[in-house]
Amino acid sequence: MDEPRSSIDSRAPLIPDMERKIMPSVSIHILSIALCLSSGFQQGYIASVLNQPYKQIEQFINATWTERTGNPIPESTLHMIWSLLNVCFPIATIFGQFLAGWMCAKFGRKYTALIASFLYIPGAVLCAAAKWLSVFELLFVGRIIWSLANGVNTVNATVWIVECAPPQIRGRMAAMQEFFMALGSLLTQAVGVPFSTDELWPYNFLPNCAVVIVSMIMFSWVAESPQFIMEKYNDPERARQALAQYHGVSEDDPSVESEMRICEESIEKKTKSKDGNNKGTIQSEHTGMEIMFMPWRAKDSTSRLIRYCAWVGVMVKIAYVFTGARSLRGYSTFILYTLSHFTYSQATWLSFATGLLRLPFTLVPVFLVDRLGRRPLIIVSMFVSFVSIAVMILAINLNGDWKYATFIGLTVLLLINTCGIGSVSRFYAAELVPRNLLLSSVSTLTMFEALTKIGVEFAFYPTANVIGAQALLLFLIPTGIFTIMCYFMCPETSRMTVNEVLNNVAKKREMDVVFPM
Repeated sequence: MDEPRSSIDSRAPLIPDMERKIMPSVSIHILSIALCLSSGFQQGYIASVLNQPYKQIEQFINATWTERTGNPIPESTLHMIWSLLNVCFPIATIFGQFLAGWMCAKFGRKYTALIASFLYIPGAVLCAAAKWLSVFELLFVGRIIWSLANGVNTVNATVWIVECAPPQIRGRMAAMQEFFMALGSLLTQAVGVPFSTDELWPYNFLPNCAVVIVSMIMFSWVAESPQFIMEKYNDPERARQALAQYHGVSEDDPSVESEMRICEESIEKKTKSKDGNNKGTIQSEHTGMEIMFMPWRAKDSTSRLIRYCAWVGVMVKIAYVFTGARSLRGYSTFILYTLSHFTYSQATWLSFATGLLRLPFTLVPVFLVDRLGRRPLIIVSMFVSFVSIAVMILAINLNGDWKYATFIGLTVLLLINTCGIGSVSRFYAAELVPRNLLLSSVSTLTMFEALTKIGVEFAFYPTANVIGAQALLLFLIPTGIFTIMCYFMCPETSRMTVNEVLNNVAKKREMDVVFPM
């Protein structure tokens, strides 16, 4: 049965002037950069650190195995081990994302970031020590610890920035993650050019430790999330001070008052849901997990609306994985060397060149995502990705005669995703769900992305070694399908509060639900 339309008349929030020019505060800049270093930068570093020295690491694993057993590893088994080493990243990330929900609620956003960031250091050191101790299994252990911590920080970064950044600049702040991901990837590729040798490849892992220390120092300077302050300590004055600091305004500014009401209402909704008292606001009596996974139970209008928006967020994250940009970035040297027949030296340098080109493109969404909107960036980047993958398949099948076309197709694929869906998918899903469901929803949504990534990355490398370019059909066909789905299903969220987005979707789908503004 549909719920009646209602609003909070007695506590109508003050609506800030959404069109006034917002100058980001020093605090929100420090927070954004620290979150980017602990999340996006680390993700780019982990994803690319095995890329350029992949032949040397494979040889090291084979040599270590031969020393122990007297027999080399069969080539097909070695390819399988290499795929497993790569998918350690998304597998461990899933566990980190599950852990993030509990850690953020228990320790707060700030201490969660500090704990997870600290774990990066032993993760990187263990990867390097694998060579020095001749124990290749340490590559798996170090990569799992590193990736687990990144899973925690990925969720924490999305939640923290959405809770603290003003809506007018939220997209810009969140889009910085892609720039820092490109920076992390570029750093490891720059190191990888001279260090892709049998003796020096362990040093690819170590520069990351200095970046971790910088991010931890920056976290010590910023305030805790106002949402956590209200949930844990119920201290409106401290939460108000934190909001004012992040927004760069006085404590009595309308934007602070509006955000404080959102914090208070999200806490009230959780309490009312537990007490079974939902009077005075449009609120589903069901939990976030029930809304997403139990439609037969959560079938009221509000739950159906939230479920639709949450699954649109899932779709966008999965669509990004199937463009192939994330997977192929980690296999770019393999594609250029093994499939396209460049020399190994050319492949490593061209891989680095792509990373270098990618860096300025990551700034496109920083400046345009709040002006052009999320929807155009998603749809255009998906379409261009489809064309780029098709070009790569055609060029590789020409047996090296068109190898530069492969390089161009791969580069365009990585660049267009960097300034499109790759950047937007990081925070888009968080803009589609109510604040009281934000933490649990982001954890769940990023889990679906990681699960898809595991299947895709595990399948691509051994398959490409057997059938070559046809392995790229794994990306081409889904990208075509998701391009159409995104066109018809993705709402615009730029410069809007979550309630505005939900109301627009409800109106378009003719659902009898109105969230209070």
